[in-house]
Amino acid sequence: MFINRLQIFALLIWASICQANESHPFDFFEGTIDDFDDCLQLNNVTIEEYEKFDEPGNLDNLLSENVELKFKCNIKCQLEREPTQWLNDLGKVDLIAMNATEEAGESITKCMDQASEEPCAYAFKLVICAFKSGHSVIDYESYDHILEETSDLAAEQQAELDEFDIIDVA
Repeated sequence: MFINRLQIFALLIWASICQANESHPFDFFEGTIDDFDDCLQLNNVTIEEYEKFDEPGNLDNLLSENVELKFKCNIKCQLEREPTQWLNDLGKVDLIAMNATEEAGESITKCMDQASEEPCAYAFKLVICAFKSGHSVIDYESYDHILEETSDLAAEQQAELDEFDIIDVA
Protein backbone atom coordinates (compact mmCIF):
# COMPACT_ATOMS: atom_id res chain seq x y z
CA MET A 1 0.00 0.00 0.00
CA PHE A 2 1.33 3.42 -0.95
CA ILE A 3 1.20 6.04 1.80
CA ASN A 4 2.70 9.47 1.25
CA ARG A 5 3.59 12.26 3.66
CA LEU A 6 0.21 13.96 3.26
CA GLN A 7 -1.63 10.82 4.30
CA ILE A 8 0.70 10.32 7.27
CA PHE A 9 0.09 13.90 8.37
CA ALA A 10 -3.68 13.41 8.06
CA LEU A 11 -3.45 10.25 10.16
CA LEU A 12 -1.39 12.07 12.80
CA ILE A 13 -3.98 14.82 13.04
CA TRP A 14 -6.79 12.32 13.21
CA ALA A 15 -5.00 10.35 15.92
CA SER A 16 -4.42 13.47 17.97
CA ILE A 17 -8.10 14.39 17.69
CA CYS A 18 -9.07 10.89 18.83
CA GLN A 19 -6.86 11.36 21.88
CA ALA A 20 -8.73 14.49 22.95
CA ASN A 21 -8.35 13.59 26.58
CA GLU A 22 -4.57 13.89 26.27
CA SER A 23 -3.14 17.36 26.02
CA HIS A 24 0.02 18.44 24.23
CA PRO A 25 1.77 21.84 23.94
CA PHE A 26 1.44 21.96 20.14
CA ASP A 27 -2.21 20.89 19.91
CA PHE A 28 -3.35 24.40 19.06
CA PHE A 29 -1.39 24.72 15.80
CA GLU A 30 -3.75 25.23 12.85
CA GLY A 31 -1.25 25.87 10.06
CA THR A 32 -1.55 24.33 6.63
CA ILE A 33 0.27 21.22 5.52
CA ASP A 34 2.40 23.38 3.24
CA ASP A 35 3.39 25.58 6.18
CA PHE A 36 4.18 22.51 8.26
CA ASP A 37 6.36 21.01 5.51
CA ASP A 38 8.02 24.34 4.83
CA CYS A 39 8.94 24.80 8.50
CA LEU A 40 10.37 21.29 8.64
CA GLN A 41 12.51 21.94 5.56
CA LEU A 42 13.65 25.39 6.72
CA ASN A 43 14.86 23.92 10.00
CA ASN A 44 16.31 20.70 8.60
CA VAL A 45 13.88 18.47 10.52
CA THR A 46 12.67 15.23 8.92
CA ILE A 47 9.12 14.01 9.38
CA GLU A 48 10.48 11.02 11.32
CA GLU A 49 12.41 13.31 13.69
CA TYR A 50 9.34 15.49 14.19
CA GLU A 51 7.15 12.48 14.94
CA LYS A 52 9.58 11.39 17.69
CA PHE A 53 9.83 14.97 18.96
CA ASP A 54 6.03 15.35 19.08
CA GLU A 55 5.11 11.97 20.58
CA PRO A 56 3.51 11.88 24.05
CA GLY A 57 6.50 9.98 25.49
CA ASN A 58 8.66 13.06 24.86
CA LEU A 59 6.40 15.43 26.81
CA ASP A 60 8.73 15.67 29.83
CA ASN A 61 11.60 16.78 27.59
CA LEU A 62 9.37 19.34 25.89
CA LEU A 63 8.12 20.80 29.16
CA SER A 64 11.66 21.03 30.52
CA GLU A 65 12.71 22.55 27.17
CA ASN A 66 15.33 19.82 26.81
CA VAL A 67 15.23 19.80 22.99
CA GLU A 68 17.61 20.73 20.17
CA LEU A 69 17.54 24.28 18.82
CA LYS A 70 16.35 23.10 15.38
CA PHE A 71 13.11 21.84 16.98
CA LYS A 72 12.66 25.13 18.85
CA CYS A 73 13.17 27.01 15.57
CA ASN A 74 10.65 24.71 13.86
CA ILE A 75 8.06 25.53 16.54
CA LYS A 76 8.87 29.26 16.15
CA CYS A 77 8.31 28.92 12.40
CA GLN A 78 4.95 27.22 12.94
CA LEU A 79 3.96 29.79 15.57
CA GLU A 80 4.73 32.65 13.19
CA ARG A 81 2.43 31.13 10.55
CA GLU A 82 -0.55 30.82 12.86
CA PRO A 83 -3.60 32.99 12.13
CA THR A 84 -3.44 34.37 15.69
CA GLN A 85 -0.07 36.00 16.25
CA TRP A 86 1.40 35.42 19.70
CA LEU A 87 4.48 37.53 19.05
CA ASN A 88 4.54 41.26 18.35
CA ASP A 89 6.69 43.01 15.72
CA LEU A 90 9.67 42.89 18.10
CA GLY A 91 9.31 39.13 18.55
CA LYS A 92 8.02 39.45 22.11
CA VAL A 93 4.90 37.94 23.67
CA ASP A 94 1.62 39.74 22.87
CA LEU A 95 -0.95 38.66 25.46
CA ILE A 96 -3.66 40.84 23.91
CA ALA A 97 -3.26 39.27 20.46
CA MET A 98 -3.18 35.84 22.12
CA ASN A 99 -6.51 36.70 23.76
CA ALA A 100 -5.14 35.34 27.04
CA THR A 101 -7.36 35.44 30.09
CA GLU A 102 -6.11 37.50 33.03
CA GLU A 103 -5.15 34.35 34.92
CA ALA A 104 -3.37 32.77 31.95
CA GLY A 105 -1.69 36.11 31.14
CA GLU A 106 -0.24 36.38 34.63
CA SER A 107 1.00 32.80 34.48
CA ILE A 108 2.54 33.29 31.03
CA THR A 109 4.20 36.57 32.05
CA LYS A 110 5.73 35.01 35.16
CA CYS A 111 6.93 31.99 33.18
CA MET A 112 8.39 34.18 30.41
CA ASP A 113 10.51 36.10 32.96
CA GLN A 114 12.96 33.20 32.60
CA ALA A 115 12.89 33.15 28.77
CA SER A 116 16.06 33.24 26.72
CA GLU A 117 16.70 36.18 24.41
CA GLU A 118 17.50 33.74 21.59
CA PRO A 119 14.43 34.08 19.27
CA CYS A 120 13.77 30.35 18.72
CA ALA A 121 14.17 29.49 22.41
CA TYR A 122 11.98 32.48 23.33
CA ALA A 123 9.14 31.40 21.01
CA PHE A 124 9.39 27.79 22.19
CA LYS A 125 9.26 28.95 25.82
CA LEU A 126 6.14 30.98 25.02
CA VAL A 127 4.36 27.90 23.68
CA ILE A 128 5.40 25.90 26.75
CA CYS A 129 4.35 28.71 29.13
CA ALA A 130 0.99 29.03 27.37
CA PHE A 131 0.49 25.28 27.64
CA LYS A 132 1.36 25.25 31.34
CA SER A 133 -1.03 28.15 31.95
CA GLY A 134 -3.87 26.28 30.25
CA HIS A 135 -4.08 28.87 27.47
CA SER A 136 -3.31 26.68 24.47
CA VAL A 137 -6.19 24.26 24.88
CA ILE A 138 -7.14 22.87 21.48
CA ASP A 139 -10.46 23.62 19.83
CA TYR A 140 -10.92 20.38 17.91
CA GLU A 141 -13.50 21.94 15.61
CA SER A 142 -10.73 24.15 14.24
CA TYR A 143 -9.12 21.09 12.67
CA ASP A 144 -12.10 20.38 10.41
CA HIS A 145 -10.62 22.33 7.48
CA ILE A 146 -7.33 20.40 7.70
CA LEU A 147 -9.07 17.04 7.88
CA GLU A 148 -11.27 17.93 4.89
CA GLU A 149 -8.23 19.13 2.92
CA THR A 150 -6.17 16.03 3.64
CA SER A 151 -9.10 13.65 3.10
CA ASP A 152 -9.87 15.18 -0.30
CA LEU A 153 -6.23 15.04 -1.41
CA ALA A 154 -5.81 11.48 -0.15
CA ALA A 155 -8.98 10.41 -2.00
CA GLU A 156 -7.74 12.02 -5.24
CA GLN A 157 -4.37 10.29 -4.93
CA GLN A 158 -5.99 6.95 -4.17
CA ALA A 159 -8.25 7.31 -7.22
CA GLU A 160 -5.17 7.94 -9.38
CA LEU A 161 -3.45 4.88 -7.90
CA ASP A 162 -6.56 2.75 -8.44
CA GLU A 163 -6.43 3.55 -12.15
CA PHE A 164 -3.04 1.84 -12.31
CA ASP A 165 -4.27 -1.23 -10.42
CA ILE A 166 -6.23 -2.49 -13.43
CA ILE A 167 -4.37 -5.42 -14.95
CA ASP A 168 -4.86 -6.16 -18.60
CA VAL A 169 -5.09 -9.95 -18.87
CA ALA A 170 -5.37 -10.03 -22.68
